[in-house]
Amino acid sequence: MFRRKNARLVAMALALVVVAACLFYLFTRFDWREPLRVVRDANLAALIAALVCLQFAYICVRTLRWQVIVRERNPEATFGALYWITAIVVSLSMLTPGQVGETVKVELLKRRGFGNRLPALGSFAIERILDLLTLAGFGLVGLTLGGGLSDHFPQLRVVAALLFVGALAVFFWLSRSPAGAAPLGWVAHLRSGTGTAAVKGKMLALTIASWGLVGVAWQVALGMVGVHVSLPAVCWLLSIVTFGSLISLMPGGIGLADVVLIQALLGMGVSSTAAQAGALILRLHMLVGILLGCAHLLAWPFVPRSLRGQQS
Repeated sequence: MFRRKNARLVAMALALVVVAACLFYLFTRFDWREPLRVVRDANLAALIAALVCLQFAYICVRTLRWQVIVRERNPEATFGALYWITAIVVSLSMLTPGQVGETVKVELLKRRGFGNRLPALGSFAIERILDLLTLAGFGLVGLTLGGGLSDHFPQLRVVAALLFVGALAVFFWLSRSPAGAAPLGWVAHLRSGTGTAAVKGKMLALTIASWGLVGVAWQVALGMVGVHVSLPAVCWLLSIVTFGSLISLMPGGIGLADVVLIQALLGMGVSSTAAQAGALILRLHMLVGILLGCAHLLAWPFVPRSLRGQQS
């Protein structure tokens, strides 16, 4: 327990040092007056409307993905019940380090009688592995087709390939059938929630669709401030910025994700002002997601109990 507490303190201290260094770099290296003007001059009302629609579609696709695997063990899990949990947890998890707050849905699933904790954790684990596979795949696609990105960042193709292979190895380990010698072991219970091959295939398709929606949202947002990049390039940006956010151990990847995005855009030939405006406008995208989650949370008490997965 003592070692675990010390490890958490060290990790938090390291994360704070990284954030402080990134914020110092951002505010001393760049002048933010012109990028702020660019953002103010953008059609923010139209952008927010588009982002709300795309975020809503993203939540629906993520709900469908979750329903695919949950219904394998509990056919009574309705889209409506899972939608409200997903809308709140997925959106507000952006405020937690590495989006670990999304694990709350495992406990909510158990409390509503839709499954036990270990199989639910297995379902959550397979969701996260599919996310990693998709993002690593996006990185490889972007580096291959993104207009010479590999020339600017030759080492990133190797990193993306290693992440893809590592996620694939964990995916196959989780997908193994429980060993007959220990049918009641915790690993077997964990794997029992990972679904069949057909279920995983549907989940993979929905995972790609959900991250594709995020990519479209990023492309729309960046276009509003004059950063016009191809969809493969957006996929690459989405991949490295998301991984940067996850490893930063800070809510929303604050600091590190912004540095990664700006440096990537600069490497792609985007002007400094446009790259900074792009970082600001993508923070608006994150804010829209959080506010949409808050709106669902406020509406939660007024939702019929049947739609919340509870008995009337």
